[in-house]
Amino acid sequence: MQNARMQHFVPFPQDLSPWLEAAVVVRSPEALAQSRFPAMVSSMLVVRVAGQVSCRGAQVPPSAWISASTCATVYEHGGPVQAVGLVLRPEAAAALLPGTQGLVNTMRPLAGLAGAPWAAAERAVRAAVDDGARLEALYRFIRQMAAPPAPCEARRQQALALLQAAGSAHENTGQRMGLSARQFERRFAAHWGMPPKQFQVIARLNSTLWQALAMPAGPAVELAADHGYYDQSHMARDVRRLAGRPLQALVQDSRAPLSAHWPLQIGAQTRRPHPCASAAPGTAA
Repeated sequence: MQNARMQHFVPFPQDLSPWLEAAVVVRSPEALAQSRFPAMVSSMLVVRVAGQVSCRGAQVPPSAWISASTCATVYEHGGPVQAVGLVLRPEAAAALLPGTQGLVNTMRPLAGLAGAPWAAAERAVRAAVDDGARLEALYRFIRQMAAPPAPCEARRQQALALLQAAGSAHENTGQRMGLSARQFERRFAAHWGMPPKQFQVIARLNSTLWQALAMPAGPAVELAADHGYYDQSHMARDVRRLAGRPLQALVQDSRAPLSAHWPLQIGAQTRRPHPCASAAPGTAA
């Protein structure tokens, strides 16, 4: 597939699996004027080595952390774009970069979040001779940030416990963590910038899209049932609202040789369910 060669998934080292969902290389030609992402519960660490990118009228920093999002997001390209990036697991972002906690629908320069460790990593990325070496520099940065005695692993486990609790089918999950339901929702929202039900809806959307693209075409009613929607129309409303287009149009467009929806194919290659994606049928935002 031509599109997959321009923007493609790269297998990352197994020791980084608690922190990463994907490593990605982007080489977009001038003819590709946009990249379109659905709402996502994961965040991204991106280093652009060529070209310009803007989002909602603001320039994306050359080295940026891009947060989770509650709506479909369009990135405008200024000519050809070359970049490498890592997709962080939801429970990993604030564990590695505490300044990102509670942020959603935003982006931040990495230099302001990680300071000196990032300055050294960025120099290594920009001095690298190829995309493989650039990604290796990013892997070293993640390992450096997570290495003991840094408290990253403890923070990651705390965040994972919140996710697992939010994804539980039990109504009194918050109370089982020693919190009232309201206290649990406040703690969750303080960490991810959105309440647990909204997170569940977006996590389920991500899982639905990845399966729709990764599997051969099948009945949409089965896809809806697999992911806990009331019915096919419920799934269709969520997809259109959070990804911007009907499901079938997204699937067809993402498989075109040149598609702004290339992030969907990356997601399909790397899909890994989030604890919150197992929300009970009928969960609403």
